[in-house]
Amino acid sequence: MTAMISAAVLGSAGIVHADVTSQSSATTPTDTSEVVAKTTDLGKAALTTSQNTESSADQNSNKQESTAPVSSNDQEKKASVENNQNNTEKTTNPEKEQSSDTVLKSSVSSVANNENKEVKSVTPATSSFATDENIVSQRTVPQANSTITVSNPTDYPTQAAKLVGKNSQGQPYYIYQIVNLRNPTLDSQQARLILAVDPANPQGNNFVYVTTDQYKKIYGNVYVIAPGRYADIAVGTSGSTSPNGENSRIFRVSNTQPFTFNFNGKTISVPASVSIKSVRTVNPVYGLGNQAKINYTDKVDITPELNNPAIEYIYRDKDGNYTTNSALPTNVPVNGITGQRFLITNVDNYKQVVKGYYLTNQKDSLSNTANGKDYQGTISQFQIGKYYQKTLYNWDRSVSQTLIYELLDPQGTMNISLVRPNAKTETKRVAVGQVDRFSNGTLARNPFVPGANAVQLVYADLGHIIPVDENGQVISQDQPIYNNDETDAHKAAATASPDLTAEGWVLNDPKQATITPANPGEDTKVEYRRVIINTETKTVTQTVKYEYADGITEGRPSLPAPRVQVATFTHTTITNPVTGDIISDTWTPAQKFTTVYSPKVDGFYADFAYVGGNDNVTQNTPDTTFVVKYAGPNENVEHQTVTQTVHYQYKDGITEGRPALPQDNVQQKSFTHTVKTDPEGNIIEDTWTPDQADNQFTAVKSPNIHDEATDTNYYYDQAVVGGNTNVTQSTPDTEFIVYYLPGNITTQSKSITQTVHYAYRDGVTQGRPALPTDNVQRVTFTQKIETNPFTGDVTGYNWDPIYSKFDSVQTPELKGFYADQEVAGGDTHVIPEDSDTTYTVYYAAPVSKITDEKHVTQTITYEYADGITANRPTLPRTDVQTKVFYRTVTTNPWTDKVISDTWSPAQTINPVESPTIDGFTPDHAEIPGKTITYDSENLEYVVKYTKDEEPNKPTPEEPTPEEPTTPEPEKPNGPVEETPTPSQPQPTVPAPEAPVQQPTKPVEESSEIPVINQVVSAKPAAPNKEANNKLPQTGNQDSTAIIGLGLVTAFASLFGFGKRKSEK
Repeated sequence: MTAMISAAVLGSAGIVHADVTSQSSATTPTDTSEVVAKTTDLGKAALTTSQNTESSADQNSNKQESTAPVSSNDQEKKASVENNQNNTEKTTNPEKEQSSDTVLKSSVSSVANNENKEVKSVTPATSSFATDENIVSQRTVPQANSTITVSNPTDYPTQAAKLVGKNSQGQPYYIYQIVNLRNPTLDSQQARLILAVDPANPQGNNFVYVTTDQYKKIYGNVYVIAPGRYADIAVGTSGSTSPNGENSRIFRVSNTQPFTFNFNGKTISVPASVSIKSVRTVNPVYGLGNQAKINYTDKVDITPELNNPAIEYIYRDKDGNYTTNSALPTNVPVNGITGQRFLITNVDNYKQVVKGYYLTNQKDSLSNTANGKDYQGTISQFQIGKYYQKTLYNWDRSVSQTLIYELLDPQGTMNISLVRPNAKTETKRVAVGQVDRFSNGTLARNPFVPGANAVQLVYADLGHIIPVDENGQVISQDQPIYNNDETDAHKAAATASPDLTAEGWVLNDPKQATITPANPGEDTKVEYRRVIINTETKTVTQTVKYEYADGITEGRPSLPAPRVQVATFTHTTITNPVTGDIISDTWTPAQKFTTVYSPKVDGFYADFAYVGGNDNVTQNTPDTTFVVKYAGPNENVEHQTVTQTVHYQYKDGITEGRPALPQDNVQQKSFTHTVKTDPEGNIIEDTWTPDQADNQFTAVKSPNIHDEATDTNYYYDQAVVGGNTNVTQSTPDTEFIVYYLPGNITTQSKSITQTVHYAYRDGVTQGRPALPTDNVQRVTFTQKIETNPFTGDVTGYNWDPIYSKFDSVQTPELKGFYADQEVAGGDTHVIPEDSDTTYTVYYAAPVSKITDEKHVTQTITYEYADGITANRPTLPRTDVQTKVFYRTVTTNPWTDKVISDTWSPAQTINPVESPTIDGFTPDHAEIPGKTITYDSENLEYVVKYTKDEEPNKPTPEEPTPEEPTTPEPEKPNGPVEETPTPSQPQPTVPAPEAPVQQPTKPVEESSEIPVINQVVSAKPAAPNKEANNKLPQTGNQDSTAIIGLGLVTAFASLFGFGKRKSEK
């Protein structure tokens, strides 16, 4: 025998298959491309499978066939069929939903090589129910005082069972299908396939064995087919190994795993199924459920399940439909597999009384054993309320079709639906034991086996009592359900008819006050008659009137109209029309009069805020009247003020030397309290009224403080304080303190310099005057960084000053030399980013000479006013001052151009204080100074002394006068001409022409010189050096000094100035 396994991918579990007999084998499988174009969600899975199985087929096509010795008799033998009893199959919900897009790639595995394994023949199982050998499990149910024993079916293939393996718990695999293989023979015996499952997980792997009808040995490997996988098994030596060839010896076994999908608008879950597909067909020898012994090209069986119920509680509705019901007890599971037998002791103990339902099974109908207490049954494949599937595949591993099975009633009637890609779903209602056919030739065979099933306890709704009138018409929705008989689940107990007196009906027959139904499921009509009703009415009133207390109405507001409330009561008498008895004699229930609040009357107040009110007004309550009187009010007024104050303080308490703090910010709101009382002193109004429209305290923004004198900022700890949007008379006074501190200052400095350097143009310094020292100016910038003392935030940083400037530097005079620049430097916009700057001033000797000179003299003579000199102090000597002026012509040393042709500048004759003579007073205390020029006239003054009036005649001390020395003015030496010879050609820089200085006119002499009547010492005082516009405070100045000053001035005027700047 040759056994070949091809691992490939099954069609998705979202598409299912159906059984197809050999008669319908001519049906053409759906083309893959057609599935792609036309399928729905189910077809999408088939499409996915078709696309993904091509590679698997390619891979498997390279597998080598292995051959094994077989019988020379290759004639097709008819399958020997063992006598088998049809068994039903059962399913449970799958553990997980299979996605329609899942691609299953695992291949089937071989777990044992049993080639040529010999098996001795064994005696078939006896028909007795329970022996030590065939008992599978036993369970005691304490609640029902019952034991459930499970064993294999009486026709279980015990000979074949010797070939199958065991699981890890030592349990033999459970055989649920054996089929003959048409044509192949092994050792001249009919070839067969055995399909078995693990009893601990029957919805998992399928174990497939190749053997013969003699069950002597297993040929080839044991094929373990996992859920969602398939195996191609080649049996025999003749024929093609192509799965869909005309003479193919391939038998494809596919394990469709449990899955969930959308069916008829609802999501259902179905258990696994296994299909066998071949060209040569197969014929069932042993299996579960109702199976026909015919040839199949596609044979599909529902895989056994574990723990299906032995006791089923089923609900039948009024339309005869069977389903599950959560009100019923939970099904009782059995520890066995579909198709196994079970024995339940004391089965009647499972009949339970369920409120609102009754058991429809005939009494004593459950027991089916000789002792009349026990029940022997088979674990069924099917349960009401669940669905099952059989899935069929095309050779390309796409889904061909599906049969969906639904058990409709305990008798076995089923809905069988055919689901195909790109086709409308067909559904057949098939009675037990019957077969129908779908439009594509697929058989719709009902696999249910009557009697081979669990105990089915069918419950239905108990009947109701239906109230009707004498014409049989229903008169009320009060239709009580029958009470249960607590001792017998089949029966209903006595039930009271409803009391409809409140609805106006009474029983026509008092004997029907209680109903004991003969049929617990049928309703009972109970006749009622209308009662006789008589009525009468009565009213009760409550009246409120309004008056002025003093009876005056004129000129006053109109009073409210009286308020009247009326309660109406009805007296009802109900009489039984059958007996004449008074059934009821009642008044309508008590009512209420509401409290009446006194209306407002402008300017007046009621003596009662409200009157009346009664929570228990009956027909016996007398009419009542209330009078409310109004009087004017008494009024008392008081006022209240609410204040918000913001104070400002320095945090460190220091105020000296700092700016004044802001004044307290004070906001106030006032309120008026008005209390009005009635004439009796009762408070009728107590109100507070704000005196202003705005009743808010605004939030106060803290003022900024800046000290201009020190440029210091002061910071507050709170930017905004206070504020209240709803100030009332109850708001307490509030105070806030805002603290200030000066900013924290840190500094850094940077200095920038301007240097004016002095040099001789020709570089020669020997024998010449020393050059001026470099003029260096320094500008220092200070960067101030200021931080908030409360927050630490940097609030400002800047350079101080932002910019500065350098003074321009007047070029110093250098005797005998001429500078190229009058002024050097003087940048007016120096910023911290600038660099140091150097300017160079060059000197050269000018060419100057004096061409003319002139003397101007001031002479002061001292005399006695009366001309008498005898016996008087000697008069001061004559004071003479002479100023010399020179005319100088100076030429530029570079261009020989006349730079200046000027007289020496104006000179000043210092003021001369008149000397003191004891006992005499000069008419001029001082001769004022004069500014004179070269063209001024000589000046002459006479100071006269007048004798003082003397009470005593002191002897004057006569000073010894000194003879003045008249210096001879020196003439300056002739100009020194210096013509520098540069080492290289120098650029010609024209020097600016100095304007010719005009002579300054002498200051006119004062018309009057006041005489200071003060006797001072005759000793001359030192000359005063204050400005010329003030009177001198000293006496005569040494004329020698005057002449010397003139000479210095003359020499200084010899030199002019040019300009030249060099910046480094």
